[in-house]
Amino acid sequence: MPGPHQRYDRASIGRLRMDREKRMERVRANFAAGSNDYDDRIRKIVPRYDEMLCALVGSAALKEGEALRALDIGCGTGAASSLLLKAHPKIELTCLDMTESMLDLARRRLADQDARFVLADVHDFEPDGPYDAVISSLALHHVVTDADKRTLYRKIFSALAPGGSFYNADIVLGSDDSIQEIYMMRWKEHMYRSFSAEEVDVVNVPRYLREDNPSKLMDHLRWLEEAGFEAVDVIWKHYNFAVYGGKKRAVP
Repeated sequence: MPGPHQRYDRASIGRLRMDREKRMERVRANFAAGSNDYDDRIRKIVPRYDEMLCALVGSAALKEGEALRALDIGCGTGAASSLLLKAHPKIELTCLDMTESMLDLARRRLADQDARFVLADVHDFEPDGPYDAVISSLALHHVVTDADKRTLYRKIFSALAPGGSFYNADIVLGSDDSIQEIYMMRWKEHMYRSFSAEEVDVVNVPRYLREDNPSKLMDHLRWLEEAGFEAVDVIWKHYNFAVYGGKKRAVP
């Protein structure tokens, strides 16, 4: 696959688009099939899941009592959105997901809250900012290429209001093979507590290798700075899971 600085001819663009569509359709189908038990299963897969979400929502640092706009990219069942709305009840929140069954669960969870729901693939979605906060949880590792991620970061930056912030909670890669081996060992140790060794080694890990497209954490931080973000930082980290992001400069 061409690197981010290489030229794409018409044929390679077509192949890239087809590969992206196939990958996302497979991911969409898996989420649709597993949406009803997602909240239980995700805690068995992701260590310190609730702690990670609290770190994500706490990073938004919105002013209490103000009517602000926020966007949750890949909202899933609405777990992070629910925490954000509890912390900031007056927020006007947009919940984006590519799976209708996930959005249905988020609608139920947020039934008493002020939220709107958008069905869209993150590759195609054009944010209608300005937003005071953009968050995402365990979604952006599905963005297929590094070039796509860089494009998305630029989109998010453009959609933020001055002083707004973007934070992402997601799976990341280690900076080299030795660190990545430690990440995978610790991650599998966590999953072995809830799943059989066969399910972890034959189902969970191969699915991750087949469908997910994580990048190195240090690359993410660099791409955010390239997109224009300031105060880029890692807020929380546990081996291969991290909360990171940055802010858009406020108007003086």
